[in-house]
Amino acid sequence: MSSLIALGTGGAATVTTMYLYVGVRGKGKITVEPDHVPYWAFGVGLLAANAGTAFQQLSGIGQQLSDGFQGNAAIGEWQTGATAAVLTLAVFGLKPRAWKDALCGAVAPSLYAAAGGFWAIPASVLGGLIHSFVS
Repeated sequence: MSSLIALGTGGAATVTTMYLYVGVRGKGKITVEPDHVPYWAFGVGLLAANAGTAFQQLSGIGQQLSDGFQGNAAIGEWQTGATAAVLTLAVFGLKPRAWKDALCGAVAPSLYAAAGGFWAIPASVLGGLIHSFVS
């Protein structure tokens, strides 16, 4: 056995995504509170960073969002850290919505890693811990 639960990153990302989906619907024994959706989705994003090609699109969404702001002359200079800050404010500053929080949470790890500096700490530390448990 190579890890604690031996799911692999692709399997763990799929299981976590399914848990989040079933839990948000809340019609069975599994429930995910609206305030917890970003954290579950962040876990999906961390696992997706090391998973197969089916999950690689999540990292591209954050980069495309940041590139859209950086290429806009009306805004002026824009760095990836600003996109990470806007994403974080959208998750924690607005009313909880499962679709918004799930998308932002899943995109956040790759965006935080791309921003570097302070933003990269949660993605690198938590990503390393989770990866050591599942693969």
